[in-house]
Amino acid sequence: MTFYLFFLVYLGAGILICGALFYWAVSNGQFKDQDRARYFPLAGEAPQPKDASSAKWPLSMTISLVVILGALVSQIVIVLVLSLSS
Repeated sequence: MTFYLFFLVYLGAGILICGALFYWAVSNGQFKDQDRARYFPLAGEAPQPKDASSAKWPLSMTISLVVILGALVSQIVIVLVLSLSS
């Protein structure tokens, strides 16, 4: 029974993280320009950035990615430790 509790906590945390990421994507306009995206397969080549500086990730995105990956790894470690200690 204790394994199911840890599984439900892990599942709930994953759903909350996915919801937060979806909210961030919608609020930052990631889904606004759907007309442009539908023609990418017909163009024959992927669009290239105009210069090298536009191809780099901003520091805030890199930090966010590290924090999210760290939270996911810590969730897995916590669930494994708690399930093995019971």
